[in-house]
Amino acid sequence: MAYISSKQQRDDIKMDVFASIAPGSPPMACGREIYRVRITSVHARYCAPGTGNYKFNINPNTLRADYELWICGNPKHWYLIPSDLLRQIYKHPAAYCDSHHSEIRVVSVNAGTHKAGYAAPSITFDLSPYFGALLHV
Repeated sequence: MAYISSKQQRDDIKMDVFASIAPGSPPMACGREIYRVRITSVHARYCAPGTGNYKFNINPNTLRADYELWICGNPKHWYLIPSDLLRQIYKHPAAYCDSHHSEIRVVSVNAGTHKAGYAAPSITFDLSPYFGALLHV
C-alpha cells in the first residue's frame, strides 16, 4: 500500500474501521479526532504503513475519550483500547515523553507481535486483547 498522504484518505480509512467496530452505528465527529458512537466516545488515530512499527501518542485529548482507536496502516489492522489503560501508561513514571511536548507520551506499536513499548527500560504491554476489538454500544 502506498503512503496515505491526504486527510481525506486517512478519514476514509477511519470511517471504514468505524463501520467494522460498530456496524450500523455511524460515528459523529465531536472534537479533534474524537467521535461519538451512540453514547461512547472514541479518539481515532491512523498511522501510515511502514516497517511494521507504528508511532502513536497519548495526550490530554486522547484521555478525554472512552476508547482509543489505533489504526496501523490499513483498515484491517486496528486496536480499540480502553482509555483507563492509556491513563495508566500516561502516568507511568518512566513513560517516554515527546521531546518537544512534555504533555505527550510516545508509544511504539509492533503490529506483528501486538506489543506496544511505552516506557524505559523496554517496558511494553500486550495489545492482543484489543486487536480487532468491537464496540458494544
